[in-house]
Amino acid sequence: MKEFPLSVAIAVLIRDNKILLIKRTRGDYVGLFGLPGGKIEKDEHFSEAAVREISEESGIESEFEDYCGLVSEHLIENEIIAQHFLLHICRLFPKTINISNSSEGESKWFDLEYIIKIKNKIIPSDFLMIEKMILSKEKYYYECVINHILKKFE
Repeated sequence: MKEFPLSVAIAVLIRDNKILLIKRTRGDYVGLFGLPGGKIEKDEHFSEAAVREISEESGIESEFEDYCGLVSEHLIENEIIAQHFLLHICRLFPKTINISNSSEGESKWFDLEYIIKIKNKIIPSDFLMIEKMILSKEKYYYECVINHILKKFE
């Protein structure tokens, strides 16, 4: 049976020049902050999945605002592609800002002007998504290769 890429909705919430990040407590990158998100269910559009995921992970109610782009991400293990993700980066408007943390991790608002100062505490590919797709608005499609460390993001 052929394996297909896993489609994932990534939520970008910005309010008062602050971005919401979640500190991972399970899976890859435990202990690092990243953009919240999760897999797109069979009956959902990516915009709906992003809104659902942010509600589940942080308790914040939001609405879809914009599609920022796509990242095609390969995770390499033992020189083969172990996982292929299609990351749909969605900008959401937060209708509430109070956080209620979940089993996925602790969510926190970070000032965008100082995000570079905590770069080493953010998942490398997520930092590049923030830098290139949100702050710089450079382009709408990237290919990312991770082989235990970030090898490519262009």
